[in-house]
Amino acid sequence: MSVVVQLGAHSVQLAAPKSTAMRRDVQNCAPINPHRALWAALGACWAGKPLKAKFAFNALAYGGEVFDELMALGIPEEDIYAAAGKAFSLCGDVPTEEAVARARVLPLRRRSPRRGSDGDRPDVVR
Repeated sequence: MSVVVQLGAHSVQLAAPKSTAMRRDVQNCAPINPHRALWAALGACWAGKPLKAKFAFNALAYGGEVFDELMALGIPEEDIYAAAGKAFSLCGDVPTEEAVARARVLPLRRRSPRRGSDGDRPDVVR
């Protein structure tokens, strides 16, 4: 899946990263620093002229480098955030209907019931 975004005067194509590990790295850093996660997603999905920022297995650092590079190029911050939001959604792992249909639900483990109102358990010897 891909999408075209507007960054200043430039139209840039974004595509979902081929690397599952990269997508997960971007997703996993979102609770730590949501802004850097968005910017990392933008860099990870970038399919235009290559950025100078390079992903070195550190999504937070990469996100900062992507943001700084785009700001230095004069790209409006609101355009960066709009494009980054679309990029982050491309990093999501949404299962296909076929994958959902194939998925199996594992049965829950049954626990032995507790006996007695005072909390006596049958597996405890007194």
